[in-house]
Order: sequence, then C-alpha cells, then structure tokens
Amino acid sequence: MILNEVFYSIQGEGLNVGKPAVFVRFGNCNLKCTWCDTKYTWQPGVADNKSVELADLFKKIRGFECKHLVITGGEPMLQQNVILKIREEFTDYYIEVETNGSLEVRCEEAVDLLTVSYKTSSSGNAPYELKTIGPKCVYKFVVDSIEDLDEIEEVIARYNLPIDRIFLMPQGATREEVISRHEMVIDACKKRGYRFSPRLHILIWDKARKV
Repeated sequence: MILNEVFYSIQGEGLNVGKPAVFVRFGNCNLKCTWCDTKYTWQPGVADNKSVELADLFKKIRGFECKHLVITGGEPMLQQNVILKIREEFTDYYIEVETNGSLEVRCEEAVDLLTVSYKTSSSGNAPYELKTIGPKCVYKFVVDSIEDLDEIEEVIARYNLPIDRIFLMPQGATREEVISRHEMVIDACKKRGYRFSPRLHILIWDKARKV
C-alpha cells in the first residue's frame, strides 16, 4: 500500500472531535486543493509517501493502545482494498474514514463512519458528483469565504443531505487563519441549523504537522 504516516493524537474535526485516535494517513489524492494542508501526501517535490507491506502497517497500528482508527489522506478511497484488509485484521476497532466523496465506495461495510468532505470551487477543483452518500455518512464542508456558502447550500439541496449531519468548518492551516473565520462559520451554522466543527488540532498545535 501507499502510506504517508501513522500517529496517535486526538480527532480535531467532525463528529468525533476530541476523541483519542490512531491516524492512518494514506498517500496520494485524486483532487488538488489549493489550500490543502496535507500536500505532503500528493504534491510532487513535497510528498513523502512510502510503499509498505500490510503486515508493517498492522504492526504500527498495534503499537498504540487505542481502538479508534481514523483513516485519512490524501484520499483513502484510492486504496479501498487496504481498508477492507484493515477491518479483517481489526474486527473490534471503531473505524472512521475521511473522504472527499468523489469516488464510488466499495468498502462501506468495513467502516463505522464516513466523514465526507465535499470540496467547493474555492479549493481550485472543478465541481464534481458527490458519490458517497448513505446512513454512515456525515458531511463536512470547508468554508474559506462567505461565497462558499451558496455553493454548499446547492450541494446539500441537490443530494438532499440531512441537515443534522452537516458540519461547517473554517479553512485554515494556522491558528490565526482558522480563528479569523470562526465568527463567519458560526453565524452560518446558527442561521441554517448546521453543526460547527473546529479544527482543534490547529487551535492547539498551530502549524505542527503531527504530535
């Protein structure tokens, strides 16, 4: 498999914010977001991915006394066979996967939660079809500016996404950037009934890549 890193921290975003988790970061991505804060998983000249055997990955996971896995990237749905193998090996773990929602999901039975982060036009990507929809999904939208909100509304309406499973999250790779957008995003959540997601890891550790 193509792996970027494995580390133990707390979930900084979304439904399980604040929970300790082992992060398994896959390498490579099918999108290229201009404000991506993990360009080291896909951008040439910066990416530091490595090819590893599954046995080595499993050993790394077992090195932490935590049964909550967050599979992220990059884009994990590029390696769905690995997700299936992780579930076979770790049958009693809680597994959540973070995905941009642009790819068909063939591993839904292997995960407990799909956090779907549809990327709006402000990311620099062309609009795409949302292909990850279902009862295991929550939907997390990154808000860079007020202009994103109309597009987010259109996506929610087009796919009839449940309001109580919508999270809005401020864009930013530094503490200062994230805080500068807090009020705008919170106001949008209050007006529309969405849930606010912090970027807790950035608020705590600022630009640090991992802890």
